[in-house]
Amino acid sequence: MKSLRALKAAGLILAAVVLGLMTVQGSYALWNAAAQTTPATVQAADFNILVNDVNMAVTPSLNVNHLTRGTSAYVPLMVTNAVNVTPDSPLLLQASLTGVVPTNTFEGHLTVTSAVVQGRAACTPDLPYAPGIPKLPVLGIKASQTICFKVTLSSNTPAKFVGQAINIPVNLSVAQVAPGTK
Repeated sequence: MKSLRALKAAGLILAAVVLGLMTVQGSYALWNAAAQTTPATVQAADFNILVNDVNMAVTPSLNVNHLTRGTSAYVPLMVTNAVNVTPDSPLLLQASLTGVVPTNTFEGHLTVTSAVVQGRAACTPDLPYAPGIPKLPVLGIKASQTICFKVTLSSNTPAKFVGQAINIPVNLSVAQVAPGTK
């Protein structure tokens, strides 16, 4: 019986402590302190990529007008990482191209080759142009790279293609890469 009485007393004390804690408002910390702070602005970075100094939201294309037989035109496509984060941020981006194909086939008389140059460079005939789509280097913040396209019309192109405007859509995508990626 004695143990039952002790158990009831312990339960009553525990219930009183829980009830007391539930009715008291505030912090249960041993020491409290408060400090005033000034309001701050938090801004997220925007994913701003420029293609030929225009926002990437517009689909870029290679436009060549009045190309004659046996000649080439050199078309630049400059990509700039204009993301507005702090300069010490490791936000690296890598662009990739797909679908660099003329909208009209020119029956195999039109070839497109490409080369990549760092920065804002001019596309000149002496660059190492190669067929296919180049692997683009990683872009740091505020860095630019120029993809140069050499569009050539063969010397035996039929007359029906000579003088036509050439519009080649370029599918450009940009992704963030892990720091330390080259």
